[in-house]
Formats: sequence, C-alpha cells, structure tokens
Amino acid sequence: MIRAGAGQSSRSATKDAVAEAGAQALAEAGISRADTAVAFFTAEHAGRSNELAESLSAATGAENITGCSAAGVLTAAGEVEGSRGVAVLVYQSDQIHSQPFLFQPLRERDEIAGDEIARQASRSAAEDCLVVLLPDTYNGHPQRLLGSIENHAGFLPVIGAGASESGMARTTYQLCGGTVATNAVAGMALAGAFRTHIDITQGCQPITEPMKITKAEGNLIYEIDHRPALEVFARLLKGPLAEDLRRALMVLFVGLPADKSQNSVAPGQYVIRNIVGLDPGKGILGVADEVHEGQALIFALRDGQRARDDLNQMLQRQGERLAGEKPAFGFYFNCCARGASLYGMEGIDTAYIRQILGDFPLIGMFGGYELAPLGRSNHLFAYTGVLALITEK
Repeated sequence: MIRAGAGQSSRSATKDAVAEAGAQALAEAGISRADTAVAFFTAEHAGRSNELAESLSAATGAENITGCSAAGVLTAAGEVEGSRGVAVLVYQSDQIHSQPFLFQPLRERDEIAGDEIARQASRSAAEDCLVVLLPDTYNGHPQRLLGSIENHAGFLPVIGAGASESGMARTTYQLCGGTVATNAVAGMALAGAFRTHIDITQGCQPITEPMKITKAEGNLIYEIDHRPALEVFARLLKGPLAEDLRRALMVLFVGLPADKSQNSVAPGQYVIRNIVGLDPGKGILGVADEVHEGQALIFALRDGQRARDDLNQMLQRQGERLAGEKPAFGFYFNCCARGASLYGMEGIDTAYIRQILGDFPLIGMFGGYELAPLGRSNHLFAYTGVLALITEK
C-alpha cells in the first residue's frame, strides 16, 4: 500500500514554511512519519540550507530526502510564482524502495555523474523503476547526462527538471538528506511494485506542416525544402512580429524529431528548440541543437490558448490510462516559461489537473528545462509540462 500526501507553504521563515508544508503532507497521507520526502523550494529558503534540511527531516521523519530549488513550486492546492514557497511530498510504502542520490561537482562531469546514477538505479532494474533527476541548470549538460545513464544502464525512465531560481541569485541548489549543494545533480531512484504513467504537454504548437532540412552543418540550418532557411522563417512573420525580430524569436521556435531514427514531428513526437541566431547575409538559422540534412522540422508558436488546449488533451489521455483509478501521488515538472508568463495568470496547470483527474497528492516545480521519456529514450524538453502519475500495482 502507498500512503502519500503533499503540502505547501508561503511563509517567509524557512523553518515555519517547512514545518507547515510537512504537516499538511503528513496529514493528507494519514501518517505520523514518512519513509521518503521530496521538497521543492524557492532560492530564498536555500540561503538557510542547514535550517532547511534539518527542518525537513524533523517535520517529516523521513530518512530518504531529495529535492532542489525552483523558480516556483506547486501542489494540487495551487502554484506559487514570484514569491517564497516550499512544497513537500511524503509517502510511506512497503511497495516502493527509494534511493536518493547526490553527485557533485557537476560541471563538465555529466558522463561520470550519469555512470554513477546508472549504477544506483540499475540495482533494481529487474523491478519497475523510475528515476527523478534534478540537475543544476547552470552547470550541467542534460543531454550528456541522459546519454551517459542510457549508455551504462540501458533505458530507465527519467523524469525531472533543471533546478532553477528566480533569476536573481544565478545559483541553484540541490538537496539530498541533510546536504544542500550547488553545482550538483540530486534525485532519487524509485523501484518496486508500482505503475508509472508519464505524458507531456507542449507550450508551443505547430504553425506549419512538416518540412525537411536540405542543407545543414552543426546547429546551423542553411536550407529548408531547398530554400534559404531565413527566407522560410521570414515568411511566417506577420503583423507586429515582422516589425520586431527580437519579439519574434521569443515566441517562434523550431520543432525537431524527439526520436531521430523515426524522423517524425507528428503530435507529441517532437522537441522544441530555440532559434539562437540569424545571418541575413547568408540566409542561415542557428538553433539550440545539432541538426542534419534530411531531418524533419516544423515551426511552432508559443501561445497560451494553444497550450491550454494541449494540456487538456494530455490530461484526457492520462485519464483514459487511469480508467477511474486514483493516483497514489504524482510529479508535475513545469517550464518556468509557462505559468503566469504564458497564460497571464497563475494556477492554470494545476486547476486543469484537479478538474480532469481529481484531487490527489501532487508536487511540482517550475524548472529551467524538463526531462521525460518519449518512446524508449529520455529527452530534454523546453516550454513543456511533464506529468508523472504513480499508481499501485
């Protein structure tokens, strides 16, 4: 049996915030002491790292503790953006074995970190397994980290997000047990008798039919469908976007195949990447990923209403998979470019989750990027929400 609960607090004092969130979580779970606790906290609380870790242990009684700093936190009760916040998930179960981990320093050591994480996670690979990964956004290379885990352990489903902060500190924090670190990757490997239902929702939606990259090198696209790449891009610019290129680059992106072997940009099969440079003289687009000739491509628009529609569709899919079963608990990793900055108001994602899936223990954060499996491989996502639901087996 899995007994879980979640709580959140916006109190300014770290000790009080952790105590309040932890008490709410234990009360929802109906337990006095947890096996495992996951905490997300805004960077203001990380400045009191010893107090944060000690308070979390005292409030929950958990021996297995992990978490990280975030630009915002969330539970089923709502979302906290732009202010102090702490969210805590606890659970107690004889079905799930949880193994927290912390690797530091992370900078330029992603392959080594992936090897170590794979060793810990693969010990229980014969059982159902899920890896929660919380790397430092500023010092890690998530694609290298994911690749190293897969190289050493094969496919293990990974969910998570880049640890983040408000943008003022320029430092993120990773939590494991009684340690709060920087320039690290924290997380937890879950193994045992449970089911995981993972799906994603994109904040950017296609505005073109699939195209083909016909000339490219590295991250530079020279031609799309045998026409200069910048010319193809420019034809999409209408009205104010045509007059303000900087604004256009904030809302228009490219979508590339998540699975390069399938080379598909069908719904749910692509990853969003920023356009990072333009060369009007040569007609070149630079994008935030490596591309190659023959690769499929779409252009996508960041738009609040389209994002709501996609969120609704993702939750409907999750509801069909659950077939009436209530999740024991869940994780929601949301991009820090979603939330109020996308919709114009706070709380949209969690409101949709409650409305469609009902009330259950949920914890989440606004991260620098998102991590999730698509097919039999894990991927780096942007402008995306990742929802992972845990049910009893």
